[in-house]
Amino acid sequence: MRSTPVILVLIVSLLAVVPATGRQAAVPYRILVTNDDGVKAPGILAVAQVLRSLGEVTVIAPADAQSGMSHAISITDPIYVDQVRLPGGIEASAVTATPASCVKIALDALMDRRPDLVVSGINRGYNLGMTAYVSGTVGAAREAALQGIPAIASSLASAGDPRYEAAADVTRRVAAYVKARGLEPGVFLNVNVPAGDADVLRGIRVTAQSSVGGTERFEEQKSPRGRRYFWNIYREPDRDVEGTDVWAAAQGYVAVTPLRVGEFDRRTFEGLKDIR
Repeated sequence: MRSTPVILVLIVSLLAVVPATGRQAAVPYRILVTNDDGVKAPGILAVAQVLRSLGEVTVIAPADAQSGMSHAISITDPIYVDQVRLPGGIEASAVTATPASCVKIALDALMDRRPDLVVSGINRGYNLGMTAYVSGTVGAAREAALQGIPAIASSLASAGDPRYEAAADVTRRVAAYVKARGLEPGVFLNVNVPAGDADVLRGIRVTAQSSVGGTERFEEQKSPRGRRYFWNIYREPDRDVEGTDVWAAAQGYVAVTPLRVGEFDRRTFEGLKDIR
């Protein structure tokens, strides 16, 4: 019986010296941050800074603006990766690729472990309603969801008085919810934040995706040598029925819209079965 204290001391000593044999260090929650405005855009810096309170943040984003690239991928040119330092000492990878391809290369080649969450944004300009289909910001989040990773696309109104700090705080709150609750496989969240400080926002609404999109026209001009060219003049959607993301943003609410990957239509599938 006298040997018992000696044995206990020996066991405790072994556990302290060789922790891997019986204990494992906690794995940090890892967040991949990307965007479509480019790695040096103010929105990505704002959201990367606040997300550090939730876990380990890795920034991998397009080297230059890639707005409107939707889910395009980079396949015909080499993809260059350069390390850059953002204000505040945040290290980032600048990638010569589309937003969706930034997620692909991050998962396949640049990160040593898959992230637990992907946050794309903060985009300058809403991605409401059908505009989500052409958004590079949303495309990056969709790619993450296709890969089985929970994702958030975050956008801020470009009109009025855009406040990235307020939008970043909202995005952090949504990310904290996802960290705690998770998302179903194939689901991602599209977050749209009105302009203004936090005290101006009326709250958060979980919304349906509007079936309307923005309006656009093409303004014709001519070069000094007489060659025709056009500018795309785009206007964000601002009216729809209550309960949609367009309506919520127009009323001053943050719109959080759950989206799902895949476009298979079951009803039409059933109706087409008699084709011969």
